[in-house]
Amino acid sequence: MKYLATLIAAAGLMFAQHPANAKSHPFKGKVTEVSKDKVTVAHGNIEGFMGAMTMGYKVDKPDVLTKVKAGDEIEATVYTDDFTLYDVKVVPAKGKAK
Repeated sequence: MKYLATLIAAAGLMFAQHPANAKSHPFKGKVTEVSKDKVTVAHGNIEGFMGAMTMGYKVDKPDVLTKVKAGDEIEATVYTDDFTLYDVKVVPAKGKAK
């Protein structure tokens, strides 16, 4: 049983890591929708990776999906050839403390 718990924990860490040797890019955008397995974000140009668009992304930590909501401005890190958002943080609205 202890072996199984260790195996499950290791698998979780494996999936939460970004691809080896991938270039990181700062990510900023506005959440338009949150579902059970992804967050849809309208974002600006990500220099060296992709143009501005609205797109669904997986997140590295599933609990993020319970903390963000449509309308939130977020910052994160995204890696080349990986459509997962890492270290997602809600940015306080300008003029309002959160």
